[in-house]
Amino acid sequence: MMLSLFGDAVVAALLVATISYAAVLNRRLGVLRGDRAKLEVLIQGLTAAAQRAEAGIAGLREAAEDVGQSLEKKIDQGRSLRDDLSYMLERGGPIADRLEGTIRARRDDGSEPVERKREGRLEFPPRAEAKVAAEDAAQRLTAPSRAERELLRALGSR
Repeated sequence: MMLSLFGDAVVAALLVATISYAAVLNRRLGVLRGDRAKLEVLIQGLTAAAQRAEAGIAGLREAAEDVGQSLEKKIDQGRSLRDDLSYMLERGGPIADRLEGTIRARRDDGSEPVERKREGRLEFPPRAEAKVAAEDAAQRLTAPSRAERELLRALGSR
């Protein structure tokens, strides 16, 4: 009988230890379940933030493409204007040299240019060949070339 009582006492002690361990384990599992709910909320927040970041990246990509296309157009326009200006400089240099030579030749002759009040241009006193040369040079300077017309048209469109 003693042996059976001793065996029952050992089983009872083991049951008490098991129950207390189960109670501690149940509390820990409850905390873990509460943390799991918080973790799910955190994961949902991270998922939403990742989706917003992806949408932002797509928007940035589109904006960068638009800016790139706009910049490419501006570069093309700049190149076109550069070419037009180079052409005009090439054409204008010899004309300016001829005009300067004509002015220098007139100064060497002792005649000074006078301003015509009506047109606002410089003109030398009337000498037949000088007058013809000056009018010819002025006419060449006032008549716009093809490149000048295109440049004016391009600038007018801005």
